[in-house]
Amino acid sequence: MRKHPLIALIAFAFLAVSIFIGAAGASSINSIPARAVSHLNTGGTASSAVPTWNIRWLTTTARERATAAADATALITNERNSPSWQGRAADLVAIHDVARPTGVLLPSLWHAAVLRAAAAHAAAVASANAQAAQAQQAAQAAQAAQAAQAAQAAQAAQAAQAQQAAQAQQVAQAAQQRARAAKAASAAKAAQSARTTKPAQAPAAPLTRPSVLGGVWLSLRMCESGDNYGEDTGNGYYGAYQFALATWWGLGYSGLPNDAPPAVQDQAAEQLQARSGWGQWPACSAELGL
Repeated sequence: MRKHPLIALIAFAFLAVSIFIGAAGASSINSIPARAVSHLNTGGTASSAVPTWNIRWLTTTARERATAAADATALITNERNSPSWQGRAADLVAIHDVARPTGVLLPSLWHAAVLRAAAAHAAAVASANAQAAQAQQAAQAAQAAQAAQAAQAAQAAQAAQAQQAAQAQQVAQAAQQRARAAKAASAAKAAQSARTTKPAQAPAAPLTRPSVLGGVWLSLRMCESGDNYGEDTGNGYYGAYQFALATWWGLGYSGLPNDAPPAVQDQAAEQLQARSGWGQWPACSAELGL
């Protein structure tokens, strides 16, 4: 690689200045009158003695020149090793290279283009990473929103089911109340009808057995009516065994069951149990384990 003309010019100027300063210093030293420095001599005459300050001045001057030369050399070296100088030097070499293809960028321009391309690539990668992060955050937010919507839908479905169950329970309770009211009304109507009219069936033959039933029948009577043969609470059921009027009349008896003697009620209970079983008294038979 050839030396740059600027370096040669700087070196030549430095050398000329150094020579000029050296010559001027020597002439000025020699031109100083002896009488002006005679009081600085350590001994002897003014013409034969060498002044001490001349030696110190020469030493200081030499040291300063050496320092300046070293600084100039370091400056030139740093300039030569700097990237900008190396780029210019590489460009000069490329310009004077006859074998370089036409249209090819100079090294400094190519290096700048490479740096710009690297910076653009880094910016594109950073932008792509930022977009990917934003897309991931958006996907997570969408998933969270979907999960929240699903939870809200599940809560709404549970609330709707609970409301439907409550409505169904209310409807069932209302139906039970209506059924009880209808049953009570029917029983009251039957009782009123029994008091005013008599059935067409013939009365049953009188029972000659004087005693009432005991054992399980006593337990059944205690459960149904408290063993009260005249029980009439107005609920449509009468007597110790709580006969319904339709059942009592279906057995061939007339009137009200609670008006019949205990022996007649016992006979009717035995007939009903023999015909239909203990299920005619569902609650008490279940309680007694019949």
